[in-house]
Amino acid sequence: MGLSQLVKQATRVPDIAGHTANCLDLLLTTDPDRCVVTVSSPLGTSDHCLVKSVTSFSPPDCDSRGERRIWRYKSADWDEMRHFFASYPWQQVCFSSENPSSCAEAISDVVRQAMEYYIPYSDVPVGSSARPWFNADCAEAEKRKHSAFLAWVDARDRKAPDLSSNKRAFNHAAKSYKKALRKTRFDRISHIGQKLSAQPSGSRAFWSLAKSVEANFCRPTLPPLVRPDGTLAHTAREKAGLFASLFANNSRLDTGSSTPPTLSHCGTSMPEVRIRNKEVLRALCRLDVNKASGPDGIPAIVLKACAPEFVVYNYMVLSRSLEERRQCTARAPTSSFGT
Repeated sequence: MGLSQLVKQATRVPDIAGHTANCLDLLLTTDPDRCVVTVSSPLGTSDHCLVKSVTSFSPPDCDSRGERRIWRYKSADWDEMRHFFASYPWQQVCFSSENPSSCAEAISDVVRQAMEYYIPYSDVPVGSSARPWFNADCAEAEKRKHSAFLAWVDARDRKAPDLSSNKRAFNHAAKSYKKALRKTRFDRISHIGQKLSAQPSGSRAFWSLAKSVEANFCRPTLPPLVRPDGTLAHTAREKAGLFASLFANNSRLDTGSSTPPTLSHCGTSMPEVRIRNKEVLRALCRLDVNKASGPDGIPAIVLKACAPEFVVYNYMVLSRSLEERRQCTARAPTSSFGT
């Protein structure tokens, strides 16, 4: 068939005396001459050896974990930020388009720009593979397991008479390593549980610690999804957007040239919606700063700290614009069918 075996060592090490080590793992490649394969001791609690293949070329980097921006609100210059919002030409932004969504996005851009000016921040990588629970005892147990594995491989290649004793020594080191991992993970979880119980439920420190626990002890249950263009969606936001797009496409009806149904008038009308200045200011001042920011990325602490500037000056801009529109409507000629 023209196939060559690249992995020539045993890759599964049984932990039961008398069982024969075997090679259960395969490495398939179309260019075996460019591959250098090595076999190392098993990782973690697995009984399969680590098979590593090194080639002269590498696939493109598909890591899209990105970075997360951390804001330091305690060091923010709130006075300068309020002055920035108070002197900003909001009329050009609030009425930059006839689409309310576009105007809201333009206002969000201004707020985010002010945050970058007056709030210190740092970008940290997301999805780090650090293991804070992996202490010196785990490292020492892993070192002993790897040394025992190398001794067993060497005795197996030389067909030494002490092969069985080296095998027992490796099994003992592997079990000790598993016990060390379980103990340190349990101690770490207990310590985090004590810290969580000491933090107020729903506080920023509570959720920061909870996210740390999730990043180090949990894995996403949903694997990466394939987009229509063949790329992968890794983050939760990308997966949610992909699902939303799929559901939206499946929910559309092909009505063709059919005429919409005619609905009879219900005889009632919706009353005029009035949004008062004091109500908006009261709602902003009551925001919970421990809550996460929305899709626009603007945290509640910024809206609450600059609530008077947001409400007063935007209210003046809106009132002036509405008055101008009323004057234009009053001067406009009426048609024969009425206004």
